[in-house]
Amino acid sequence: MGGGGLEGANHLSPTSDLKPSFTLVELLVVIAILGLLSVLAFPSLRQAFVMGERGRDISNLRQIGTALLSYAAENNNQFPAAAGRLTWGQTSPVTGDGPWAEQLLPYLSGNTNVFLSRRAIVPDSPGTPSLGYFLGARPAMAADRKFGPVNLARMQAPSHTVLGGLCAAHGMFQKNDWDKDDYTQSPAFDSQRRSRLPGPVPILFADGHVRECPTFDTNSMTTYRDW
Repeated sequence: MGGGGLEGANHLSPTSDLKPSFTLVELLVVIAILGLLSVLAFPSLRQAFVMGERGRDISNLRQIGTALLSYAAENNNQFPAAAGRLTWGQTSPVTGDGPWAEQLLPYLSGNTNVFLSRRAIVPDSPGTPSLGYFLGARPAMAADRKFGPVNLARMQAPSHTVLGGLCAAHGMFQKNDWDKDDYTQSPAFDSQRRSRLPGPVPILFADGHVRECPTFDTNSMTTYRDW
């Protein structure tokens, strides 16, 4: 009886309790496949990220445009005046007002995130909240030769007149500037009227619509020539 028991036990396979495992070659193949998939997926992920940021800039500018038009409706058709470099909370000795972004805050329900852009080219350190958009103030300077508010009622073509856009110029502004404008030169287009970004730059027009523009098209865009 005892011997029969031992013979029955000997029928068990010595490897029956071992789990299957990958060989080194199989592991290398899996790693290679995962690497290839990541390489193929990266451009798509990058493109999706860029498209998302472009959409965010357009949305922010639309909200800024709505706030600007609301401000003008309550202030005799005048938009906030930009007055050079102003930090948040600072008052301009010229206009007596704070930065145009701060003046708009009540019309944005206090949401300062609308002023931020990851694509903006500004001198502030990465991670530092900074104004990513400029106010189109050139019509006021062209008309009166001084800092002042742009008047919506004086525009002959609001749908063509640049009211703002994304800041994309190296060295044009100083750090902690919440009053960015285009009094002297465009933060969006270079001297050849081309976008300062690798792609089109989002521009806000005085009727509130936003359009991505690869160049400054004089047939559909103006800053002060219609005043």
